[in-house]
Amino acid sequence: LVLQINRSLVDKTYDRLAETRFLFVSQSLKTALELNIGLGFPLAELRVSQELIEREKADDDQILAIEVLDDSGRSLFSTDRGTVGEEAPADWSQAIQVMGGQRWTVIERDAIVIGVPIVNDFEKTVGYVALQYAKTYFDQRIDAFTESLTLWGIGIFAVLALVLLVSTMGFTAASAARPRALLAIFSGEAPPALNGDPLTHLAVAAQEKIESAAAYLDSRAKDLQRLDDEL
Repeated sequence: LVLQINRSLVDKTYDRLAETRFLFVSQSLKTALELNIGLGFPLAELRVSQELIEREKADDDQILAIEVLDDSGRSLFSTDRGTVGEEAPADWSQAIQVMGGQRWTVIERDAIVIGVPIVNDFEKTVGYVALQYAKTYFDQRIDAFTESLTLWGIGIFAVLALVLLVSTMGFTAASAARPRALLAIFSGEAPPALNGDPLTHLAVAAQEKIESAAAYLDSRAKDLQRLDDEL
């Protein structure tokens, strides 16, 4: 249950970090285009748009494509020049209609598309910046993190199962002091001395493993929080 909760938390955190990262790129392009529109140039004639979107795509290999669309969803400029002049995919067009001049998002099989409206000086939406980025990279990062957590979980489970098995087998022969010693170990207290008792030695090793795993999970959580704070 703890591992599943951590997986869910990491998944949501990566999604939020990725969206923030690429939304910043989209907003930067939006601002640059709106400045040129404010100088009196129609969006369809802003040749600088092609240079801007190609430069942004070249700077980040996780960006699959960037397009500048008109208000109806037709491609005016694109890093994939073969799509220029074509209508946007049906799910993009549907998102544009539903959101009505607001920011929109489309989740595809292997990519996520963020659409940001381009607004002129009269507060009219004249087009959109549509940025498409890959999901694969972030899915791989999440899978790697989950694999690491799973290995820790298996290790902890195996140690605790072994402790339980040995405890069950040796319970009838256990001295009266052994239960108190085990309770002290798993409570973080100093156990009474039971020289040569293999069960208490095993319990100490299990507790050390649990503490090490807890420290590891705590450090990964702090790393995620630090990344979130930086963005």
